[in-house]
Amino acid sequence: MKKYKLLYFVSEDQYFLTHKLAHAKKAIKDGFEVFVICKTSTLMQDIEKHGIKVLSFNFDRKNLNILKEVKKIITFFILLKKIKPDILQSIALKPIIYACLSSIFFPKIIRIHCIVGLGYLFINKGINLLMIRFIVEKIFRLFFNRTNNLIVFQNKDDFNFFKNRNIIKKCKTFIIPGSGVDVNEFSPDKKVRKKYDLILHSRMLIDKGIFELVEAFKYLRSKKYNLKILLLGGSDNNNRASISNSQLKEFNTLKGLTWIDSKRNVIKYIRESKIGVLPSYREGFPKSLLESASCGLALISCDVVGCKEISLHEYNGLNCKPKNYLELANNIKTLISDKKKLKLMGTNSRKLVLKKFSDRYISKEFSKVYFFSLKEFKR
Repeated sequence: MKKYKLLYFVSEDQYFLTHKLAHAKKAIKDGFEVFVICKTSTLMQDIEKHGIKVLSFNFDRKNLNILKEVKKIITFFILLKKIKPDILQSIALKPIIYACLSSIFFPKIIRIHCIVGLGYLFINKGINLLMIRFIVEKIFRLFFNRTNNLIVFQNKDDFNFFKNRNIIKKCKTFIIPGSGVDVNEFSPDKKVRKKYDLILHSRMLIDKGIFELVEAFKYLRSKKYNLKILLLGGSDNNNRASISNSQLKEFNTLKGLTWIDSKRNVIKYIRESKIGVLPSYREGFPKSLLESASCGLALISCDVVGCKEISLHEYNGLNCKPKNYLELANNIKTLISDKKKLKLMGTNSRKLVLKKFSDRYISKEFSKVYFFSLKEFKR
């Protein structure tokens, strides 16, 4: 029996470890030979020890220089020729564009494009961004509807967005809610003492609602609420919405607010917190809220695409409108002042994750997509 080659194309090795490793391990069990193309760091060995072959690719998410992009695309094509994958799974905007363009020269490869949130390009406005978005949509329309292409969305809103704009017409689509979470690793621990009222663990981006959370914190402190908030995560210099380190250090001067740079083991900090918060403007399916929910935390978020799939208003969380720090502050006040509600919502968070969002369940859903694609296109 032929051993099919499955290639993941992601931006960085850290993302692969936190979002795709469980899926890749399931694929290996299913008999696939698994490869990853990504920007590598010292974490590369943590991927390879699972029997996954990693190829380094100096990916730059922020670059818009056409000449540099052409060189990167050619390098990517060379790697494709070397690996000869049966299935190429591309995750996020730039990898998807590269994968689309590769179909010109490698038409027999099955392409699975994963839309993991529409990000900076679709959230923000401006002439340059509108022009780039126009080009991106043209590429998607042209290539998505070719044979050998499947699209995976993380939520129905993103699916409807693409459908209503006639980007997806003929291609097969799936909706798989996020990457899942290891429910055994991310689990509640009642013995741990709570040090923080709220934790926001994420990349420190404007789009994550960091400034709104800080304003809500300042407002509540002025009203004599003795809150302790932890911001856990680094500044993403390759993202145009990144918050500078100097600004993050300035947050640290506020009494009761702590910023800590990225940590690999975030579980300790989640367990030391009472509420997981992410007042994001838009998400695909937020891993940070998923991890907090799996650890049995109540959630506070926004009523926006992606967030509302895991933070269910008045069930395991409280949601507000994005960019509204006063409404956010009110939700924080409501939940932190009601211990009974806080406990119930935390219990509901854990139940929800166990039922719908474990990484075992999500890995099985991706496995179904892989075998469906082979059956559909490898006749």
